[in-house]
Amino acid sequence: MDDRFVNEAGDTMTGGLTLATGSSSIFPLKVVNGDLLTDPECGAIEFSDRKLYVTFCETRRVLDRTSDVAVETVTVADTADETTMWTGTMPADSLIAGNVLKFHADGAVTNDGNHADNNITIRVRVGGTQVVSLTPETKALTNVMWHINANATQRTVGASGSRAIHLHLVVGDVDEQHAFGIASIDTTANMDVTVTAEWATAKVTNTISLYQGFMEYKN
Repeated sequence: MDDRFVNEAGDTMTGGLTLATGSSSIFPLKVVNGDLLTDPECGAIEFSDRKLYVTFCETRRVLDRTSDVAVETVTVADTADETTMWTGTMPADSLIAGNVLKFHADGAVTNDGNHADNNITIRVRVGGTQVVSLTPETKALTNVMWHINANATQRTVGASGSRAIHLHLVVGDVDEQHAFGIASIDTTANMDVTVTAEWATAKVTNTISLYQGFMEYKN
């Protein structure tokens, strides 16, 4: 084997490195958790406190991670039952204080006209518990764009964990509703984030579709 790696003496690798293919039981590369370098070093990759860092010329940053990407359309129509359109998986004890989260969901919505019977309510739940409920203004909708953008900072963890939240629901070109504040989140239990839709009345013409949904872990 060509022994061209950086070692403790400072010898540098002069060729490429190809890792073996991973499998369901063997990882191709693992960075062990440890303390961060006192002085960041350009090009260094480090793993500490559940975060993966890369240093770009003396500026160390945590890598963003994206998960739970929706890869097919989900449609809720002809039902008045609350129905899940998207789920962002977040297991118990998977967060630490200071974690920043963002999620996005979007699609199209049509209803049967300008009447409260045709209203749609969109809810965000964490671990099954409702955190936000949003009902746009009563109006007729025909294949209108909708999207939710949300961000949150986990301030503290534990059974009474504190999470600052900010969320906007936009329908068409109108910022319909928003929610913000401090929510109590039990981080020791399941924290799956779900976006649900519930029509006031079950009609074939009351239909909402989700085209995209994804979660971003900013650190």
